Amino acid sequence: MKGKAAHCDWKSAAQRKPSPCDRYKHACVICRGFVYLYGGRNTTSLRDFWRYNIARNEWEKLDCSGDGPGELEEHSMVAYKGTLYIFGGMVDSAFTQAKTPLWMYDTDSAGWTEGRDVPAEMESLAPTNRKGHSAVVHHASMYIYGGYVGIRGISQEFWTFHFDTRTWLYVSTPPHSTGPGPRHGHSAVVYRAAMYLFGGLVGLSEQKDLWKWDFGNSSWHNIRTSQGPPPAVGHASVVFKDSMLVLGGGISNSSPNEDLWKYHFHTQTWKKLSSITKASFSPKMYHCVLGIGSGFQTTSDFTNTSPWKNKKHHHQLVTIPKHSHFCSYFRQQPAYRVFSNQDSGAIEMKTFSFPLEPVGFCAFQTTSEVEQDPKRTTSVLVKDRSAPLFLSSEKETFAAAALVEQEEGTSCQPAAAGDEVRSDANVLLLIGGKPLSSFSEISFWQMGFDGFSPL
Repeated sequence: MKGKAAHCDWKSAAQRKPSPCDRYKHACVICRGFVYLYGGRNTTSLRDFWRYNIARNEWEKLDCSGDGPGELEEHSMVAYKGTLYIFGGMVDSAFTQAKTPLWMYDTDSAGWTEGRDVPAEMESLAPTNRKGHSAVVHHASMYIYGGYVGIRGISQEFWTFHFDTRTWLYVSTPPHSTGPGPRHGHSAVVYRAAMYLFGGLVGLSEQKDLWKWDFGNSSWHNIRTSQGPPPAVGHASVVFKDSMLVLGGGISNSSPNEDLWKYHFHTQTWKKLSSITKASFSPKMYHCVLGIGSGFQTTSDFTNTSPWKNKKHHHQLVTIPKHSHFCSYFRQQPAYRVFSNQDSGAIEMKTFSFPLEPVGFCAFQTTSEVEQDPKRTTSVLVKDRSAPLFLSSEKETFAAAALVEQEEGTSCQPAAAGDEVRSDANVLLLIGGKPLSSFSEISFWQMGFDGFSPL
């Protein structure tokens, strides 16, 4: 179905109880087949912590006591090697001004670790509390830009946190590289060896500029285009194939928009996709957008190849259990279980006819854990129709879509009940946002997103 536009419908994902209340200014991330959600704002700041099992369509409330965060809003959350990193978002007070607001959650042990406080005389060695900043992962580090820093106002600070050493470093830029300047409420994504930052608030003025940070030569570049999204704050961005998708947001104290824009990294051009998408929800601000499928990524660890264009794949078959809502996008397949005989050293292998993306790039993996820590996953599988798919240290089902070699088609229509669904489907999730829904459970929307006509 090439060269022919197809409409993509947003569908509401019915939530089972228990489920989080609706909210905005929260943080979400995908890690090992689960969506993790923390905090945000409803009528007040929230401190609850939830995990959504994508395969089972089930929410579970997790413990955030002990060394976990308190109430947070406009914070960030990223994942690396099975650990979640939450930064910023604390309610402003004299206490927060001298505190490094960083918390780490180990998904294996379900335990929290609080980042070390920095003495007042050494504040320059680590970032202090802020809101509305951006956070991305590149290789073994998290990069934090901007934000609103209490009485100090809007920041243009650029920090990196090295996961393995747990140390902060201020990112210095060349004198000739001015950069985006102070801002908050913007979005940022990583594609290959660069970070792309869009929009946000500078003072009281919403922006529509696009900036590129080159990790290789440590410099900023302003990308000037003839068209693109209008000025926006509180929007969300995600990488899909060779493009950045920007959804929602808008002008402060005004109605948000429902526009979906696509920026193609190679051609440096924008395309408005709203004309071929249909939204049944109110336009959103301060929401979260996540992508599930082989075409989505949020880090740049595959810097030399485009996984969806690689024809020399290994083969493996994995499954997503089917239910009437979310998983209707995927074809149900028999399950396989990770297996290795450590006693004899023998390996039992099967050859499958379904291609697997390069190591670490599975349908529900958007934070580069496997390629950063390849020992966590055994690549040898043995067929077992009665067992779910497990990763080496994961005790719950890890749902992943069987990938097939993708065509640059335009079909993005979700299948009706009973239809056979392509196993290379990609799904865009929209979670929460302002205005809040009229229902008590969190606003949760999905759209089958198998791409649009190439630019």
